Amino acid sequence: MKYSNCAKLLLAAGLAGVWSLGFAQAPQKDLGPAVRRSVATAEKTSRRAKAAAVSLNFDWEKKVYLFDMVHRRRPGVKNVLVNVEKKSTQCQGVLLAGTNRVVTPVSCAKGKKGFELKRVNLAFANGQKGTGTAGAVSINGDFAFVAVSSALTRGIEGAQVAAVPEGQSLKETFGDGVSQELALFFINRGVVSARANRLSGVKKTLKVGDPFFYQGKLVALVSDVPSRLPVSLFGGVSEDSLAVFRTGSAAGLIAKK
Repeated sequence: MKYSNCAKLLLAAGLAGVWSLGFAQAPQKDLGPAVRRSVATAEKTSRRAKAAAVSLNFDWEKKVYLFDMVHRRRPGVKNVLVNVEKKSTQCQGVLLAGTNRVVTPVSCAKGKKGFELKRVNLAFANGQKGTGTAGAVSINGDFAFVAVSSALTRGIEGAQVAAVPEGQSLKETFGDGVSQELALFFINRGVVSARANRLSGVKKTLKVGDPFFYQGKLVALVSDVPSRLPVSLFGGVSEDSLAVFRTGSAAGLIAKK
């Protein structure tokens, strides 16, 4: 059953790819008004997604003391600082429209035990780069938000969010079309299977924090990168690898400056 579902998804994705390629190559005058509008909307969404994308690097530090390294403590020995371990977490994020905040999955802003967040470095699509302290980061449910200066985001429109009701999936909210888009989203980023990737030579490019747009709106971020195309038990694409925006916290997600 799982292989059958996967085959159907791959077939649908291949047909959809050919269909979209055909329209991309066809002169606009040969397309109907509805199709031209659809193509124009898709192109606009793609441009907005690229413009709103942000690369984030979270820097962590852990102070290691003498007593952390020994099992028996001798009288008179001071617990001195021995070393400072450093780690970094790289994720993608999105600038939210009408705000001065960048959103990324909460896992990106949570360090391993004992590690303290020191700074977060951000690179925007307009070429601007900035650094924020741990105080610039806040957490709300499945997401972390980084407050940034408006000077860094000048010229960037940001992404508009479409929130999903609590307890519902993307498919339940938007219909079957979103499942087809989600399948293409994964496949176009090399998420099929290890064997298929080896045979095709396609590399996996999906990253934690990559945004998933539907009908021009941001609806989810990738919370973890699956090893293969995530087919659900009931057919279609599993949404378990996504952090979905919910209406319960929508006001906080799209707060104005």
